[in-house]
Amino acid sequence: MKTGKILILATVVIIVVIGLLLFSGLLAPATTSVTETKTEIKTTSVYIGTINGAGASFLNPQMQAWASKFYELTKGRISVNYQSIGSGAGQSNFREGLIDFAGSDPPLKKDIYNEFQAKGGIIQFPVIVGTVVVVHNIPNVESEKLKLTGEVVARMYLGEIMYWDDPRIKELNPELNLPHEKIIAVHRSDGSGTTRVFTAYLSKVLEDWKEKVGSDFTVQWPVDQLGNGVGGKGNEGVAAAIKQNQYSIGYVETAYAYQVGLKIALIKNRDEQYVLPTDKSIRSALTALTKILPKAHEDWSSIFPDETVDPPGLDSYPLTSFSFIILKQEYKDPVKVAILKEFFEWVLTEGQKKENIVPGYDPLPPEVAEIGLEGLKLLR
Repeated sequence: MKTGKILILATVVIIVVIGLLLFSGLLAPATTSVTETKTEIKTTSVYIGTINGAGASFLNPQMQAWASKFYELTKGRISVNYQSIGSGAGQSNFREGLIDFAGSDPPLKKDIYNEFQAKGGIIQFPVIVGTVVVVHNIPNVESEKLKLTGEVVARMYLGEIMYWDDPRIKELNPELNLPHEKIIAVHRSDGSGTTRVFTAYLSKVLEDWKEKVGSDFTVQWPVDQLGNGVGGKGNEGVAAAIKQNQYSIGYVETAYAYQVGLKIALIKNRDEQYVLPTDKSIRSALTALTKILPKAHEDWSSIFPDETVDPPGLDSYPLTSFSFIILKQEYKDPVKVAILKEFFEWVLTEGQKKENIVPGYDPLPPEVAEIGLEGLKLLR
């Protein structure tokens, strides 16, 4: 009897042990193969908020298009507000901490760059290629027919060439019937990166201009003293003033010329060719520009725009430039940092695709976009 109980107990123990082994996977049926697959799920933080910027009117049409598209892509999660107030005012507001980022045609001057370096660092990088065109409102002269040199344009704004039938203009345009009408020279009335680029070009092609006027966000226009100058606020204001004043000349970012329907002049480049801002002439200019660019955290002031206007190249357009975004390296709000990174990473990648570029602008070469992408890694 005892022996029977012992056998029954032993049998129960064996069954329990076998069951445990099977359950633990140490002993499995010969005909069964068990494979366990683990899936790693990565989670990404999603941020909601608004970033505020202001500055260059040169950049404004493109920035508004990017902001609208990004708002749509993020389903309203991220809003980007940008005000077209001019590069000078944008930089000023940025220094005062009133905005999260600034748009500017030229990068920061050396003294302002050094000021930010002492406060935690700065990041500045191109986001789009733009061109400045010389435009006119001469009745009966079609767009892309009038030929001008940088020297002749400079002498118009100096007040030395006062009429459209001046021999120096007629020599360039023997086929045109130019009228004996006084030239109205339209320029920016506010602190302007477009003016900085335009006057850097005039300074490079005419020593008289460099000595008498120079290049800056705002300059003293000699033509104003003769009563033949008209000021306009922003590229928008200059475009409107040219449209309203027959026999006027002016300078605007190319997108504004297209939007308003202004007549564009051909400009003689340093290789003696008359060119317009076409894909070919801009690519030629960029070939020279991309060889000399610094990194995003470095000082760009010694290069832009004084050394980049009127680049070499048979087809190069002389008034080709970048428009820049300026960011601090340090922000108090980590959500703000995340949103700035997300938006400008998109701008420098998907935002450079043809369908996201406004007519009158050109996308960055990949090696230039990479400058900004590397710079964004410094944001904290």
